[in-house]
Amino acid sequence: MPDASYTWAEMMAISISHEMADGDFGSVGAASHIPAAGLRLAQLTHAPNLSFFCGGSGAMNPRIQRLTESSADYRNLVTSEYQFSLDDVVDFETAIRFDFAFLGGMQIDKHGNLNMAVIGPWAKPKVRGPGTIGLIFLGGFRTSYIYTEHHTPKIFVDKVDFVSGAGWLDGGDSRRKVFRPESDGPRRVFTPLGVFDFEPESKRMRLIKVHPWSSVEEVKAATGFELLVAADVRTVDPPTEQELHLLRTQVDRDGVLRRHAATA
Repeated sequence: MPDASYTWAEMMAISISHEMADGDFGSVGAASHIPAAGLRLAQLTHAPNLSFFCGGSGAMNPRIQRLTESSADYRNLVTSEYQFSLDDVVDFETAIRFDFAFLGGMQIDKHGNLNMAVIGPWAKPKVRGPGTIGLIFLGGFRTSYIYTEHHTPKIFVDKVDFVSGAGWLDGGDSRRKVFRPESDGPRRVFTPLGVFDFEPESKRMRLIKVHPWSSVEEVKAATGFELLVAADVRTVDPPTEQELHLLRTQVDRDGVLRRHAATA
């Protein structure tokens, strides 16, 4: 567990900020307060020219100081630089104008495919989700980042029951046979336990970083498939004083991320 000075959600936001590049243009989905906080923190630190769009509200680069738990919250518009229409967004996606998107799922498999439709048989599912929603546009982003607030074997499965959003499909070069070459599969996965990439040849999920309270063994035990582990897995440094100060005074003044104190 994190120590009393920060929460796992704050650590996730900081881990996300570290992976962001200056000048990129991306999108976050509906329940995206952790990625939104990470992107805003990146803008305030090393990536001032990073831009992101909040899908549900249409807000471009909201200068959030009070973090909203949904990108559809109208308060994102108050401090935004611009508001996109739905037509604009669809045009951007079909033209592959977005460098990245942040997305999640009820199930995530070893190749980064996402399921938000059904768990169990299609005709008689155990769980029915909201559907493919924005995940269907994963062929319209140059790459994607996966995030989830929970890391359990029920979420991280060997193969999703339904592909709502295409990751690396069956691995190897299978994605290249379906999508345009300028649209890659997922680049990173962020969870409360660590950070993952995809092995370049097999495109299987691989652990590359653990958070300070986690371990390789704990991550493997919480994953429902045989997880690849990088040879040089490292522990993410705890948040710095500056990172926590910026996060709590310029991004999340109401402490939304600080309320996530229990194990995820």
